[in-house]
Amino acid sequence: MTEPAPKTPSPPRSRRLRWLLIASLTLNLLIVGVVAGVALRHAGGDLPAPPRSIGFGPWAGGLERSDYKALREAFAATGRDFRADWRADRADRDALLTALRADPFEAAALDAITARMNARATDRMVLGEHLIREHILAMTPEQRHAFADRLERSRKHGREGDKDRSRERPKD
Repeated sequence: MTEPAPKTPSPPRSRRLRWLLIASLTLNLLIVGVVAGVALRHAGGDLPAPPRSIGFGPWAGGLERSDYKALREAFAATGRDFRADWRADRADRDALLTALRADPFEAAALDAITARMNARATDRMVLGEHLIREHILAMTPEQRHAFADRLERSRKHGREGDKDRSRERPKD
């Protein structure tokens, strides 16, 4: 009986490609983590449309409870089908797990999932930027100045490591 031929190791991948794949996977897992966090927070069926809690990045520190309410209503008024987005995100998270476990691993499948997830996330971000811009344009000069003051205080508190969390995003 002949012995099976020893397995020859596959040629090593370039370091650059490896780091690029790791960076891409990290970014995508971050996006998946955010989406999964929202999904877990609203477990028990489809998530509401629009989300109860919307992240506005650098603007969040200047928003008051009434601003959040107005912006959530503006999201709802766009007519966008957020449930369809979340179902697609959920499907892509499942596809991501399948792609990560595939043997042989197919980078093209990972790239396609990543592209779809990033496109939806970018689309939501662009919509959010548009809505907050419109909200700011509708402010009176006094409201804009107060908004700027709250942003400045928020920025200073964050940089100084302020432990007072009374200005955190309001819960409904």
